[in-house]
Amino acid sequence: MELSLPKDELKKYLARQLDNYFPDNVHMEGADIDSAFELALERVEHCFKEITFPAYSDGKQTFFSHLHADQYAEFLYFFMNSLWNTSQNKVICDKVLYLNRMLHSFFLSYKCHMPDHFFLGHPVGTIIGNAVYNDYLVIFQNVTVNTDADADGNPAPVLGKGLFLASGAQIIGNKPVGDRVSVGVDAVVFNREIPDDSVVIKDQNGIVEVNKRKKETCMAQNYFRCKI
Repeated sequence: MELSLPKDELKKYLARQLDNYFPDNVHMEGADIDSAFELALERVEHCFKEITFPAYSDGKQTFFSHLHADQYAEFLYFFMNSLWNTSQNKVICDKVLYLNRMLHSFFLSYKCHMPDHFFLGHPVGTIIGNAVYNDYLVIFQNVTVNTDADADGNPAPVLGKGLFLASGAQIIGNKPVGDRVSVGVDAVVFNREIPDDSVVIKDQNGIVEVNKRKKETCMAQNYFRCKI
C-alpha cells in the first residue's frame, strides 16, 4: 500500500494529534499500540483495495492519505477498534474516538464491529450505532443508525451486505434489513423489516416507500470491485 507518510511518521502524526487535543500526559505508546497500528494498516489495505475510486485503489496498488478526510476517518476506526480488541486500552481508544468526532463530525464507537469492506462518503454528521453490519456497506453524510437490543440482548438490527445509506438516511429500531438494500435521501426505516433487493425512498409528499430494485445491480455495487 502506498502511504502519504512513512509508517513511523504516520504513527507520530497521530500521536501528536492526540497529545495536542488531549494534553493529559497519557501518550500513545506501547507494544499494544504498535500491534494495533500495524493491524489497522492491514485492514485499511484489505478494505481500500476493493473500492473503485482511484484515490483508494487503481486495481493493482492501494493508496492511503492522511489528508484524505474520508480515508483518515476510516483509518481511525480501524486503529481504535484494533487497539480495543488487542488490549482494551480505553484511554487511547476514547481519545481516537473523540478525535474522529472533532475532525470529521462522525461518531463510530471502537466497540462497534464494522465489516471488512465499507466506504465512507464525507460522513459529516453521521452517527453509527451498534448493529450487525455486513460487507460492502456505503455510508454518506447525516446518516443515523439508532438501534435497540433484541429480546436476547443481542445488538440489532442485522443489516445485510451491500447496504447503501444515502445522505440523511436513518435506520431506527431492531428489525432486519436485507441484502443489497438502498435507503435513499432522508428516508427513515423505522422499526420496519426490509426485504432483499429493496429501494427505500422518501417521495415528494414525505411518504416512505419500499420498492423492489429495478436495476440489475444495487447502488453499493458502484463503490466496490467485488460482486455483491
